[in-house]
Amino acid sequence: MRYSTLCKIKGYSIIILTLIFSNINGQDIQFSQFYSAPLYLNPAFAGSAHHYRGILHQRLQWPNITGKFTTSLFSFDKYFNKYKSGIALMAIQDYQGTNAISSSQVGLQYAYELHVSEKLTIRPGLQLDYVSKSLNYDVLRFPRNFDSTGYLGGAMPQDLTGRKSFADVSTGVVLYSDKLWVAISAHHINTPNQSFLGNVSRLPAKFTFISGYKIPLTKKVEHESVVEDVKDISITPTVHYKFQGKSDQLDLGLYGIYDQALIALWYRGIPIKQYHAEYVIGNQIFDQKFPNNESMVVVLGWMWKSISITYSYDFTISKLSQARTGGSHELNLTFIQHKHHKSVKPMRRLPCPHFYKK
Repeated sequence: MRYSTLCKIKGYSIIILTLIFSNINGQDIQFSQFYSAPLYLNPAFAGSAHHYRGILHQRLQWPNITGKFTTSLFSFDKYFNKYKSGIALMAIQDYQGTNAISSSQVGLQYAYELHVSEKLTIRPGLQLDYVSKSLNYDVLRFPRNFDSTGYLGGAMPQDLTGRKSFADVSTGVVLYSDKLWVAISAHHINTPNQSFLGNVSRLPAKFTFISGYKIPLTKKVEHESVVEDVKDISITPTVHYKFQGKSDQLDLGLYGIYDQALIALWYRGIPIKQYHAEYVIGNQIFDQKFPNNESMVVVLGWMWKSISITYSYDFTISKLSQARTGGSHELNLTFIQHKHHKSVKPMRRLPCPHFYKK
């Protein structure tokens, strides 16, 4: 192998390692169906369905390339009317790249529901997590493992450890009426150390803002304490903005619900913003700017009795589309234990896009 080729291998190794470790240092999992995984979005949603609720959620990102991401989420939450409180359990398993990096997370959430007026309700929430990350060095290649003859092999560097565990603290609040909601959350407020190399990397706090307005196209007929069931037909424009460290992202979308069916269209990106990237290959330094246009997302959903299923696909519209990544797929299965009591007026519920019957 020539020296010039070896330099290129070293350069590409540096790029790969930079991407891997920047992912460790930086960004959280990003769900396109964030309303389908509400407990991940904000702990203040714990118990917000006012029923028993179980959720299974799966995301597969960039399946056609080696650096794919696979994420599985399970959550269960319940509302206790006597204590005006909701509690939740959430577990997440995430694999990055060729399973080089994996992460397991288990958390408990608590939210309190306070009716501040006849029309407004506020729900503060708190979340405590235990997170365990592992790094498989067998699939990594370091520049020092190469010479002019090719790859020499090598063991895990002595200054690195393959596992890291830490506690994580998050909080959030939701303010809503029968049509409007506004929510903010702060995750990783304790900025835990997640580094595999001593104490060189702390997880930056992530802040999230969401808001939306439900526009009903049908009216419910109320007679004293009884509410008649009618088809839920509505459209809901909504916005989702988040920032973490030096990165931020914006989702703009519109949900449409027709009784048992849901359809939504999202745009993800900040078109007025550009990313600045500098990288080295061999002895050359490259500098490039990329517009912040990430993807268009289509969401389809259907409800049958107490079960709803929702699927979404991300169409990549950034420069990454040239790599033919295969986009991103998400599948959500939600179970709601409905208990209808015609003689009791239903509780005020969040107007976020959902299939929950009143």
